[in-house]
Amino acid sequence: MLPKSSRLNLKKDFKWVAGGEKVENELLKVFWRSGQNPLPRLGIAVSSTTFKKAVQRNRARRLVSSGFEFLYSQLLPHLNLIAFPKEGVLKISSKELRKTLENLLREVKLLNL
Repeated sequence: MLPKSSRLNLKKDFKWVAGGEKVENELLKVFWRSGQNPLPRLGIAVSSTTFKKAVQRNRARRLVSSGFEFLYSQLLPHLNLIAFPKEGVLKISSKELRKTLENLLREVKLLNL
């Protein structure tokens, strides 16, 4: 788990970032916006309409969180991200999710090369 200083926690922060740019694939929808923070900050929002059971929501959150932890050091500074996992997240391994996440973030140039 990322330290609290590296996470988006407030509803107003989530809304602010959700008003920014968006990219998505079959597994994730990611919103991002540049801000005044010196380090990247991340939020994960899991929908109860997509994942009916709490066990599924928690697993989806953990998988996405571990993927971002793996890539956190490569994220651009001043970046604020929100990830919305989709149903397909539960059907793949964490290694595949990391690759997909990395490709998605490279596609929109949010990672340091």
